[in-house]
Amino acid sequence: MANGPASIREVAAHAGVSVGTVSNVLNRPDVVAEPTRSRVRAAIKQLGFIRNESARQLRAGRSRTIGLVVLDVANPFFTDVARGVEDEASESGLAVILCNSDDRQTKETHYLELLEEHRVQGILITPVSGAHERVARLQRRGTPVVLVDSRSPARGQCSVSVDDVLGGDIAVSHLLAAQHERIAFAGGPMSVRQVADRREGAVRALEVQRSFCALQRNGAPARIARGFKQHPV
Repeated sequence: MANGPASIREVAAHAGVSVGTVSNVLNRPDVVAEPTRSRVRAAIKQLGFIRNESARQLRAGRSRTIGLVVLDVANPFFTDVARGVEDEASESGLAVILCNSDDRQTKETHYLELLEEHRVQGILITPVSGAHERVARLQRRGTPVVLVDSRSPARGQCSVSVDDVLGGDIAVSHLLAAQHERIAFAGGPMSVRQVADRREGAVRALEVQRSFCALQRNGAPARIARGFKQHPV
């Protein structure tokens, strides 16, 4: 029968130190003298010791993980977000639990409960519509939450989002500056906030251009589209 993993007591005995010293090397190495740290780490390597993260988490009441809940993991936008989150978390010695809600409330609720059970240090989430009360409950129970690509519904809620109105404005302003006159807007359904915001920005750029042309009194307003026709997609 194969031997089980080495215990922390075996590491302590091998290094000639107390169990508490080994624990400090694992959790608070700065409080242990360098020669002792080196001796303990050598014992850990020789014995093949693997720390019991579940036991550590039970004692600390918090894991070394964060949760990331996205609407659709197949969407390249969320793939890029996940990569950025993982890179930053890794720098801080944290792991990321990635959850895909499929834009479904039941799945989102299940994952939020699961992440809370795992005592994650925080949750990043692009919430399903109407999820704000569920998020608020998490925060009231002590789990930090940051909304991703979603506006904060109330004061005190952290969020990171794209200014899609400005993006639509910049895109159309660029085309107008290049002397384009017939401009089309292709997007998804207006029920999607990001799409509606981009269209709002695009229309805003057209209105600014029309106002400028009117001030110039050179007849240009007649050549600028008065808005975007909406067709089903």
